[in-house]
Amino acid sequence: NWVMGPNVMGMGMWADGGLMSTKPYVSGGAYINRMSDYCRGCRFDPKKRVGDDACPFTTLYWDFLDRHREVLGANHRVARQYATLDRLSDLEELRERAALVIGRFGDGEL
Repeated sequence: NWVMGPNVMGMGMWADGGLMSTKPYVSGGAYINRMSDYCRGCRFDPKKRVGDDACPFTTLYWDFLDRHREVLGANHRVARQYATLDRLSDLEELRERAALVIGRFGDGEL
């Protein structure tokens, strides 16, 4: 029990704001697809971040990084992800899609 709290709450949910870990453990659809079979038969494309068939996990992954840039941007452990984020040409569309996805979760539509 003593290890579950820090691991699950601190690292998995980044609920402590980075006190127990150096970066949040978040992933997009491509990682979930590569590491599991949860994506099999899913109508969403784990490689897409925008569009009607974009994977919500992928959309929210990039949105999370975008929203938390001030806190995470200087962290060398996510430098590669931020370099990729800086090259995205569809960032505004991604933000809009993320708001839609979050709204659909809240409405029970996803």
